[in-house]
Amino acid sequence: MLKFIFKDIYDNEVELESILALSINKEENVPADDMTAVFAYQDLNELVSVKMYDNDKIEFTGIVDEQQKIVTGGGMYLKIIARSMAGALLDNESVPVTYNHPSTSLIFERHVKPFGIKSYNGNNSTYFGELVISKGMSNFQALSNFCNNCFSTTPRINSKGEVDINGLSYDKSVTFSPKESEGGIEYISMTESIKRCEEVSAVNVKVTNSSGYLNVVKNDDAQKRKIKRERYLNAVLTDTPMKCADIMIKNGKQNSYYVKLVCPFRHLDILGNKAIVKSASSDSSKIENLYVSSVRYTLNHSTDSTTVILKRRDV
Repeated sequence: MLKFIFKDIYDNEVELESILALSINKEENVPADDMTAVFAYQDLNELVSVKMYDNDKIEFTGIVDEQQKIVTGGGMYLKIIARSMAGALLDNESVPVTYNHPSTSLIFERHVKPFGIKSYNGNNSTYFGELVISKGMSNFQALSNFCNNCFSTTPRINSKGEVDINGLSYDKSVTFSPKESEGGIEYISMTESIKRCEEVSAVNVKVTNSSGYLNVVKNDDAQKRKIKRERYLNAVLTDTPMKCADIMIKNGKQNSYYVKLVCPFRHLDILGNKAIVKSASSDSSKIENLYVSSVRYTLNHSTDSTTVILKRRDV
């Protein structure tokens, strides 16, 4: 059974159970997960934070962004829109500062803990270099810059409201199959898409002010498939112009193919997992080399399902 524990502006706890509608979204490239929940209306104080439990398991921890009273011919409703605790770090600009040899614990104490996040998972290591936090950066950017420099990772705030220094786990595996009896997670529909409009066939690069766009990085696979989508990159101020072009091509490949699955019930803890999709056809084929890129859970009077987007693991 789902249970929601809210805190209001007076630090009172409010427990709500009779959920009418719910959606939760998790995406690999979006730091903050989001939740929208609808309940029968109750006259409550202004709400600040929320924890969602499935029995004793915490499945969402976050801050309340919006609280709505909705009046319709069918009744009155309370709608809550929230984001995970990463939202608090994104909302708050960091003080501009330059650190010499900062540690994990220092960054956590100054840029994370003041915003309601009480712990982190990972090593307390030191970055032996200079870390510049510029004017306009959020506290999440400060944390991300440190993790990227020190660990080569992108941090993630998990469902318990803790910082995972190493980010999403890409080591776990999940199998999707058309029948529950075959093991793994059952799916009730599958869409496999090739988006030719996303791929870049070539990037023309300018590396000096005195030259034109003379350096060309080609996507041979796209050109063999008769895709023509060229881009021009002014990389005069970039130390690694060819790498930037490679990234543009790789991003296009990443977005050009996906598998969409609709699965019954709630599956929120699979983001980042390696994935295999078993075919519904009789030939026992399967799609491999995938990973879970996004998860969207929806609950209402007629639906209790999770929509999963899978992308290629290596491109």
